[in-house]
Amino acid sequence: MTENKTVITRFAPSPTGFLHIGGARTALFNYLFAKARGGKFILRIEDTDMQRNSEEAAAAILKSMKWMGLDWDEGPFYQSHRFEIYKKYALEMVERGLAYRCFCSAERLDEMRTRQQAAGIDPKYDGTCTILSAGEASSRAAAGEKHVIRFRMPAGKNLSFDDMVHSNLNFSSDVLDDFVIMKSDGTPTYNFAVAIDDHDMGITHVIRGDDHISNTPKQIAVLNALSFSVPRYGHVPMILGSDKSKLSKRHGATSLTWYEEAGYIKEAVVNYLALLGWSLDGTSEFFTIGELMEKFTPERIGKTPSVFDLVRLEHFNAHYLKNMPAREKFSLVKNYIAAYMPDIASRPICSDDALLAPLIAAIGDRLKLLSNFRQLAAPFLSDSIEYSEDVINKTVKDFPPEKFRPAIETLRRLITGAVPFDAPGLEPVLRSAQIPGVNFSKSVFLLRSALTGSTVSIGVFDILAILGKDLSLARIDEYSKTMDATFEKRKA
Repeated sequence: MTENKTVITRFAPSPTGFLHIGGARTALFNYLFAKARGGKFILRIEDTDMQRNSEEAAAAILKSMKWMGLDWDEGPFYQSHRFEIYKKYALEMVERGLAYRCFCSAERLDEMRTRQQAAGIDPKYDGTCTILSAGEASSRAAAGEKHVIRFRMPAGKNLSFDDMVHSNLNFSSDVLDDFVIMKSDGTPTYNFAVAIDDHDMGITHVIRGDDHISNTPKQIAVLNALSFSVPRYGHVPMILGSDKSKLSKRHGATSLTWYEEAGYIKEAVVNYLALLGWSLDGTSEFFTIGELMEKFTPERIGKTPSVFDLVRLEHFNAHYLKNMPAREKFSLVKNYIAAYMPDIASRPICSDDALLAPLIAAIGDRLKLLSNFRQLAAPFLSDSIEYSEDVINKTVKDFPPEKFRPAIETLRRLITGAVPFDAPGLEPVLRSAQIPGVNFSKSVFLLRSALTGSTVSIGVFDILAILGKDLSLARIDEYSKTMDATFEKRKA
């Protein structure tokens, strides 16, 4: 392959399931490599497995790609729309003696493999149909006899390649099979379709998982047989779970759609995925997509598997949310509520921008995931609240009746007279409260408990301002009644 060609990469997922973490990383690496070199990034849907393909999965793959911001320059191309192209090439190869028709039954092939395994031989087609003349094979095919087309693997050929990650990888054609390139139902096999597509689409570089290393010599063999250029390959080590086993659902969801729904944002996911196997200098960790396009090189991809860590991904997510412009964060949260929290989307605090914006600002750095909004906004999602046993028990412990009553009444009076009723105006008023035996932190505890029913929340001055005076006073009164009833009950 000529290195001065326009770089063209591709991402070629199979729509038998949603886009998973490993696939998303593959897509990202190919995208970054092409964009860094002014090239093209192609999307190809490898949907030849008609039994397992899913239109829902295909749509989800496209949606996830768009969510990540990985816009493709050409495609999506569907292999299922290209069957006539594969057939044309296969028949051409038969005509040229590069492939041949095989009429062996499944039963005969099973018996052959069983004998080979019993003899300690790696299963491999024994070449029975290679002795058929072209005329006989053509006549039997024309008569409708069921058959496949096999690639005629040349003997004694070196199918080595210079891998962008692993350097030189060496294979001999003598250990490879005369593998099937067209099935009896007229559909192509994976390695054949991939080789033809990579040629037809002008692919110059292929970055993919190292589970494809064993496929590469077969694809090279097809390309060589047809005198086509061979792409430059780079095989990336797999992603492991925290226990160093292959990443699976037990380590957390692997589908990218789950992460979007769980409240992760694309900037964090893209940044983190880039670091699963690639590193600029071993220390830098935060990169925009533009910086990644500028700095990414496959030579800096490690040769050992990377470990997926959900805690670390959340760290990236929190970083991006923390440093995001307020208006951008507001839009993200609002859109997330509409998409994934329809049950609360119509609540005034969520539907009124004038209420939602200050709430998001008050939540501030507590928002690690967009989904955290529900819990952090809980005090504002209902007109009434329930007081947990934890709140009641802590109140009883720190505030006996003779101490609770004057404290809560003083706080109520100060709140009633506070002008203006906003966070900056409320803070000095409440900080100056003179309550015998009650310091400021204890006053905050009482107010937070009264207003939210919890001992943990956003800042109490923000809570008061967002709830407004009337609702704040109503909750203080409800809290007072609850505590009075608790004192009476426990006294009895």
